[in-house]
Amino acid sequence: MTDTPNPSPKLAGWLAVIALTSFAADALATESDEGLWTVFTSTNAFPSNGSDGRWHYWFDAQARYFDLGSGVNQYLVRPAVGYQVSDSLSAWAGYARLRVRNRSGNVIDENRYWQQLSWTAGHWNGGTLSMRTRLEQRSLSSGDDLGVVLRVLAKYVRPVGNEGKRYMSLGIEPFIDLKDTDWGGDAGLGQNRLSIGLGWRVSGKLTIEAGYMNQFAWVDGGENRMNHLGVINFKMKL
Repeated sequence: MTDTPNPSPKLAGWLAVIALTSFAADALATESDEGLWTVFTSTNAFPSNGSDGRWHYWFDAQARYFDLGSGVNQYLVRPAVGYQVSDSLSAWAGYARLRVRNRSGNVIDENRYWQQLSWTAGHWNGGTLSMRTRLEQRSLSSGDDLGVVLRVLAKYVRPVGNEGKRYMSLGIEPFIDLKDTDWGGDAGLGQNRLSIGLGWRVSGKLTIEAGYMNQFAWVDGGENRMNHLGVINFKMKL
């Protein structure tokens, strides 16, 4: 029989930080909604000489529902290619197509090009801290300007139990708008995402991760928004 260790006091501390930060942000928000995101992700290496090469592919598709029952939704597809520079560093470039239906029933289409560096920042308390810096160029059908957004993700993943099949994850990701646009307001901090999840490696090809995301958006000239989101991600190696 395999013993499962008790939760780390440090993990409990992280949970408390996320909860307190969410409550503090909720107090600043003037609108608060619940929602659900479903995600399908696939990434793997392209074969080279009979083994995995340095070039990788990435694809994810998402369906996002806000204020459930209101008809507010987003749909996204995002392919990319990446190169494994070293064991701890990879570089990516990709494209995303996003369609949004807002509260007025209007549909907005977005084309988004992006570049990204991902690396392993270190190991701590039995887990791994990874970092991701992504630069996005965004063009929306609702305006003429090109938006440029910098996203910085820090994610901590730690195994749960001794079987190697389950893990917990904690993440924080601020979005910084680098220029003013006629559709998105002024440059500055646009949104922040805090997340916590549990993952289960069902097989060598399928991992299911489910959790909670707190999304806070600063809206220039309007009401700030807080979204409490359930997120489920199906990760596959094809």
